[in-house]
Amino acid sequence: MFSRILTTTASRLIIALTNLGIVTVAARALGAEGMGTISLFILGISIIQIFSALVGGSVLVYMASRFPVVQLIAPAWAWTLIISVSGSFLLTWFQLAPPEYAFDLFAISMLQSLFAINQNIQIGKEKILQYNLAALAQSIILLISLIFLIHIAGNVHIRSYITAMYISFSLAFLISFSGIIRYFTMARLFNPEVIRETFRFGSYVQVAGILQLFNYRLSYYIIEKFFDRATLGVFSIGIQISESVWIISKSIALVQYSKVSNSGDNDYNVRITLEFIRFTFILTMMMLCVLLLLPDDLFVMIFRNDFRNVGEVILSISFGILAVSISLMFSHYFSGSGKPWHNTISSGIGLAFTVILGFILIPSMGIIGAGITSSASYMAGMLYQFFVFRKMTSSPITAFVPGVRDVRKFLELLKDLKNR
Repeated sequence: MFSRILTTTASRLIIALTNLGIVTVAARALGAEGMGTISLFILGISIIQIFSALVGGSVLVYMASRFPVVQLIAPAWAWTLIISVSGSFLLTWFQLAPPEYAFDLFAISMLQSLFAINQNIQIGKEKILQYNLAALAQSIILLISLIFLIHIAGNVHIRSYITAMYISFSLAFLISFSGIIRYFTMARLFNPEVIRETFRFGSYVQVAGILQLFNYRLSYYIIEKFFDRATLGVFSIGIQISESVWIISKSIALVQYSKVSNSGDNDYNVRITLEFIRFTFILTMMMLCVLLLLPDDLFVMIFRNDFRNVGEVILSISFGILAVSISLMFSHYFSGSGKPWHNTISSGIGLAFTVILGFILIPSMGIIGAGITSSASYMAGMLYQFFVFRKMTSSPITAFVPGVRDVRKFLELLKDLKNR
């Protein structure tokens, strides 16, 4: 199990470094205002994808071991097409995404959602290595395409970023699809029982996902409303750098979800969840400390002078980053155990904090206020999950606190990583 965490963490680390390269290339070429436009475009894709994931999201992880793959793929693809068309139209109509890129929003949303469907099937089949390779390929192809289009072809424009996304998600879809086609068996494509179960379970999971997405990104719209896209561009860079700390927790949560979804032993599920929470806390704290020590001049050197205030964003959101790292363990325990409604409630609590604090702190404090708002909302949602988990499992407080044994296991893991 820890070997899977190692390989997943290693791949996510490479992806994070690649994404840093992508952000650096784009930010230096397009500036803060250009990054603001790109962040709105990507947020539009995320909104469409979260609705597409009602049928094609993590519910597929839960159901991949219970139903034929073709009966999961067919309704997921059909639903994705419907949501991509309607979502891109509505977002651009209400100017929540750049209207000049309406068709691109539809097409890339469709490609990214299809890619996500394939990846969720891979997780459900516990093909973690295939999942990691496909994700890694998408990120690297995007970086290479972007460098070629901007620095070799000389197209210094937002269109270059979008074209690179077309290339990377098209190839990544083909790579991931080749990894799941072996599971296709003869079965009718649309099984009413599968569709009902998918919508029933998926609705719990995705309502939580929808609330959480707006909890994460509502600040983008508030910043653009009260300030401008350049300010949004600075904030989005700070958020992307801060969220890179989630490499460890997302890697652990991915393996955890795969295990819990395929296990009927609740005692085992509780035990590994607690172990992963302690482990995640140690690693996230270490990474946050390193990130907070980085000087502002480093961000200016990597990006350009537009982004001098990135360090302030990172500091203001740091407590929230730690809270989400822990929250991911709770979320995957609840989803993998068939109780995803607790994640929905948690996300709703967090969103309420975002709405209330966002319109108070952001207009008066700018990007610092946005970071504090995010930290408060993330912490509130995590605390709800903490109390529910304790009540359900009767876990003592001490079970959440890292000890010498956890540190020793962490050192063994580092030694194993070095040997590998």
